[in-house]
Amino acid sequence: MQFGLRYLVFILFLPTAVMAQANQACEELWFARNAMLNDAGYCFSTPLGRNLFDNTDCTTRQPIVDRDISEQISLIQKLESDPPFSLPQTRCRIDTSQPNLEEVPYIGMRLRVAFQPATDGTAGGCIGYTGDSFLLFEAPDSNSAVLGRVEQGNSFSLSHLPWGDWNFAIVWGSDIVGEPVTLGWYRMDIGENCMLFAS
Repeated sequence: MQFGLRYLVFILFLPTAVMAQANQACEELWFARNAMLNDAGYCFSTPLGRNLFDNTDCTTRQPIVDRDISEQISLIQKLESDPPFSLPQTRCRIDTSQPNLEEVPYIGMRLRVAFQPATDGTAGGCIGYTGDSFLLFEAPDSNSAVLGRVEQGNSFSLSHLPWGDWNFAIVWGSDIVGEPVTLGWYRMDIGENCMLFAS
């Protein structure tokens, strides 16, 4: 655990990681926007879109989405057009001729999320959660499907933007190594309930 904590803090503050973090943020934004369009039946024409999202059930090139998802897509497009993080160019550019995204991990798990989170490129996390357990949902809505639960001892990332008073977490066991155990939206204040809080 001690080595894992030092490693995480080192990565979060490593100056040379800034560019990689910006590229990851751009890929995250592209994925989040297009995952929600995919859920609405969008038919992808690019190699990247076709490879990441199953086009067999697509129905349209002009999907209709509900108001909240439309607002989230608009926010994501604004972040892509005018990124708040350091990039050599003035906007995010994703090569959609490639078959995969290099910087977006856990895509299989992320596809279970109905309302995708946005990011501004910042990173943080709660190491060693000490509070009461709480549920994670597929959307910022307590009536949506439950994707998992955060338990005492879990560690989770806090690198996505909130939606109202909801936050998005990617959750690991006691160490932030390997595949996460779950992810999703939660609505509570974690307050002082972290052995280490990185931001």
